[in-house]
Amino acid sequence: MSSTDGLTNESESKLILSDFYNDKLLGFYFYKEKLQRITHMDSESVVGNIYIGYVKDVVKNINAAFIEFGNDLKGYYSLNDNSPFFLNVKNNNKVCQGDKILVQVSGDKIKTKDYSLTSNINLTGKYCVLTVGNTNISISKKIQDKTTRNQLTRILDKYKNDEYGFIARTSAKDAKEQMIEGEIIDLINQLEEIKNKAMHLKGKSIVKENESILTKECQEFIDKENGIVITDKKQIFDELSKNKINCKFYNRDLPLFKCYSLEKHLMSGINKKVWLNSGAYLIIEPTEALTVIDVNTGKAELKSNKEETFYKINIEAAHEVARQLKIRNISGIIIVDFISMRNKENEQILLNKMNEILKYDYSRCIAVDITKLGLMEITRKKGKKSLYEIIQK
Repeated sequence: MSSTDGLTNESESKLILSDFYNDKLLGFYFYKEKLQRITHMDSESVVGNIYIGYVKDVVKNINAAFIEFGNDLKGYYSLNDNSPFFLNVKNNNKVCQGDKILVQVSGDKIKTKDYSLTSNINLTGKYCVLTVGNTNISISKKIQDKTTRNQLTRILDKYKNDEYGFIARTSAKDAKEQMIEGEIIDLINQLEEIKNKAMHLKGKSIVKENESILTKECQEFIDKENGIVITDKKQIFDELSKNKINCKFYNRDLPLFKCYSLEKHLMSGINKKVWLNSGAYLIIEPTEALTVIDVNTGKAELKSNKEETFYKINIEAAHEVARQLKIRNISGIIIVDFISMRNKENEQILLNKMNEILKYDYSRCIAVDITKLGLMEITRKKGKKSLYEIIQK
């Protein structure tokens, strides 16, 4: 149950909910008092919703279709990555103008790009995810115990087929087998209900609306981090309590956003310059095509062994770059210009270290390579809007 009994016995992990900035409900994620992420709890988001899509255009040279759905919305649909579930009579599996297809919104509208749509529908439960189109069994990377991984694989493997597979979420490691199996059966039934319902609806209709981002984000935070949610908005507190999500209501004299310096954190999250403890700093420049991050020595003390100093600064910068990607929700192509090092082995160590750090990102993120010019190439999965877009909107 939620409570209003102050903020005693606080967890190391906190999610602070506040609408101090232009009435936008923002979630600030802290771990050991250090900001890890900022999320917009956008009640109008359609990501995760399932619709009957109407194929408006098919563009052969990019092997994609543009599909209309909902209220005058349009999305990009890759023909390479999808096996469409048609809702109109067809003699073949070729996507054509005028077709009706069951689609899920997989990515938000970002900058000038349309929503991303997919037929590979994901249905998420507390312990696992049903993945249409991906018939593999995957286990959360955070579950490292080999016996637990094998046990979860055995449970999920019984239910996968040629249409769908499953992903075991981190919370599955502590769940009883019958609870996991019960949820799997429920997800399978949900999928069948969605397909049956879609057959009787008009084009562009919504088939299944995703649970609110607020509820989903808070529940996932509690499940994964075992943290506490704090808000000073009575309406938000009541909504979370109604959904049986444990939340603390902040009612002290000092405003919540001042108590946790939220405005300072927010402005830092869109500032181009980020200082490091060593005195070095990052310059983060978002552009239309990619994001460029430059690492500078700044005020760092350069000792006699410059190679070792540069290496240490670069490792420090790698940690902060990974953190800033999460805070700002930077996606797509990221180019990082680290301080040049003569020792090529150090470059490889840096690349390996970056990938080790990026494993803990909430979005799929990979450091691909370091070019001959010493630039590190990183790709991060596109999903929600960046912090900069949210603030500037």
